[in-house]
Amino acid sequence: MSNRATHDVWNGQSGADWAEHQPDLDLLLGQSMRRLAALLPLAPGRQVLEIGSGAGSFSLALAHAVAPGGRVLGLDVSEPLLRLARARAEGRGDLAFAKCDIQTDALDAAGFDICAAHVGMMFFSDPVVALTRLRRRLTSGGVIVFNGWAARGNPWFSLPLGVAERHLGPLPSPPLGETPPPGPLAFADVTYVTGLLRQAGYRQVEGWQETIAIRHPGGLDALMQTLAYVGPISTLYRLKQPGAAQKAHIAGEIREAFSAFVDAGGGIDMPGTMAFYRAVAP
Repeated sequence: MSNRATHDVWNGQSGADWAEHQPDLDLLLGQSMRRLAALLPLAPGRQVLEIGSGAGSFSLALAHAVAPGGRVLGLDVSEPLLRLARARAEGRGDLAFAKCDIQTDALDAAGFDICAAHVGMMFFSDPVVALTRLRRRLTSGGVIVFNGWAARGNPWFSLPLGVAERHLGPLPSPPLGETPPPGPLAFADVTYVTGLLRQAGYRQVEGWQETIAIRHPGGLDALMQTLAYVGPISTLYRLKQPGAAQKAHIAGEIREAFSAFVDAGGGIDMPGTMAFYRAVAP
């Protein structure tokens, strides 16, 4: 099954936006990244494959954790994000990035001890095919760990989307019972995703939800700079194409709503909920 829609999104404006806002996104998602790393069996010499490596932030952290002797290969489909990731990793022999969609493209490299994805696994049109191909790249006993946004408990998504939908109409959703389309919330259902992992041949499959903190010391100004480019609101904007004046009005309402999450020091501190998944290759 083709994954063309995902390629088009991440090689278009979305990829450019995420590259531009990489420092802010690293701060906002820092706790999520650290929590995922804590679930990985990281040690010097480990061979790691990262899926949806984006601008390379998690890959860089993983490379530090498996040094000396380890190696990290980050895969992504976005040229803008890969350019940034390669620039950030310049001069490192233990870290490489490749343009590859594991669902549709050949990957000769194998023998990985760990496969990880920080909010990067939810963009496959056929996730069972992708997860199966990843299993075949792992050693026996190799571990796959990834996370994704939960459907509830995320004002980061729900608050701005609710405001935007009041002005622009609802974001289309798949009919009840259909497979979730690729996107930020595609892996929100723990039962569904653990089922995918079992279909793909993994054992010791686990899935659960956790509350995390989403923080940024730059406060509302920094948050508002990123909100139009991440999550469901960015999809709604692409579909509805609001004008500048309407976007400004929506942004004002969103800013007022998020003022409830400004801490005593002027930074943003809000709760979030993520689904985490872990499984083992036989």
